[in-house]
Amino acid sequence: MASGQDPWELTPTVARHPDGPRRLPGGPNLPSIVMIVVALGTLIPFLMIAEPFSTGDEASAATTTTTGVATTLSTVAGETSTTIASTTLTTAAGSDLTTPTLGPDAGPLQALDLQLLASGIPFPVFAASILNSDDERIFVLERQGRIRIIDPVTGLADTAYLNLTDRVGSGGIENGLLGMAFHPHFADNGKLYVYYTSTELNSRISEFEVGDSGAATVDVGTERILLEVAQRGIRHRAGMLEFGPDGYLYAALGDGGMADDSAQNLEVYQGKILRIDVDNGDPYAIPSDNPYASGGGLGEIWAYGLRNPWRFSIDVGVIYIADVGQANWEEINVQPLAAGGLDYGWPNFEGEDCYKPSDGCDMIGWQAPTLAYTHEEGCSVTGGYVYRGSAIPELYGHYFYADWCNGWIRSFRYHEGEVVEEQDWGGDLEGAGQVSSFGLDTNGELLVVDSNGSVYRVVAVR
Repeated sequence: MASGQDPWELTPTVARHPDGPRRLPGGPNLPSIVMIVVALGTLIPFLMIAEPFSTGDEASAATTTTTGVATTLSTVAGETSTTIASTTLTTAAGSDLTTPTLGPDAGPLQALDLQLLASGIPFPVFAASILNSDDERIFVLERQGRIRIIDPVTGLADTAYLNLTDRVGSGGIENGLLGMAFHPHFADNGKLYVYYTSTELNSRISEFEVGDSGAATVDVGTERILLEVAQRGIRHRAGMLEFGPDGYLYAALGDGGMADDSAQNLEVYQGKILRIDVDNGDPYAIPSDNPYASGGGLGEIWAYGLRNPWRFSIDVGVIYIADVGQANWEEINVQPLAAGGLDYGWPNFEGEDCYKPSDGCDMIGWQAPTLAYTHEEGCSVTGGYVYRGSAIPELYGHYFYADWCNGWIRSFRYHEGEVVEEQDWGGDLEGAGQVSSFGLDTNGELLVVDSNGSVYRVVAVR
């Protein structure tokens, strides 16, 4: 996740298969709301209460301000109940999702806060969980090579879930154990995947297996290396792993930090997002609909032109890629997951500016960032997730992200190809420190990972 100031910079080399932009805003002022309710209640009794950050264009909102809420809250006149109504959200993928509801005793959202889950973790860089399961454990990656378990009842376990310190090279702040993903059928097959840099600082994606999905530890002897990418330097490793709804594993690699055109070279893995089928082939298969499955580039490549996509996430047919910038810009790219083969511009572009060359660059054929911010606001973007939990329905559909250098957390909603409802949560969540990553617990609630050693859950203040 390195930038021009590069607190997280890394540097790779030529890869080989093992076999061969925007900005931001207050909470319910109850006396004013009551007056509106009295005046207009008889005119619009059919209206439901709307989410403070509406997931539909049809919501009517009255913006009010409450101390401590760095947001724009929507209130519909004619409703005194604090119940959050169920609203259907149509995603960019065209699927209908139903906004969760809160009971009649829930109060209006006043602010967000951080619930500390664990501390004293040596340089945590990611948090994962087994989504949609009864297993409530949270798995935290230490950059030096261990995966630890946070139990919601007993806290941080002393014994590592997986200990790879004998094979992880963590020299340079951007190397180490960087990413993790559970197989979509983990409960049945016990397979999990990790991305780490080897002792030679090469990028490695490996599969591990447990006989029981509830096992307390993983046998390191079950490692099966799927892909190893030779690297020349110590920067720009990226490291995110995530399974898409298609069942394929997506993996992000940075450009290597060598100030070259690797991100545009379709014959190397650097500066790309890869897409592989881990359920077939040896050690994996190339999905037949990958952009270069039939030639013209490495078959694994799904997207290119990325500098250091430290964190990306997939939400209902849409991918959010947070790409760490170089000199002036940090950017987030949002595109349909079905749109493989896109060029995100690096190193020809940084943000929407020419970078190489500094002017007169060819603007045809690349994807402009969906959102970008300058280095006056931060220097290293940390991508997060779209919130699909049930505890804070007012934020359903909001994508959260942060800046590692300046420590703020922001969110926006992506609607019909546009960034809307931007929010700055700096006042509420300023205790998050240097956010190295976000995560989701098994219920879809948002987790925040502070590289200084703590993991939090984002909770509502009502």
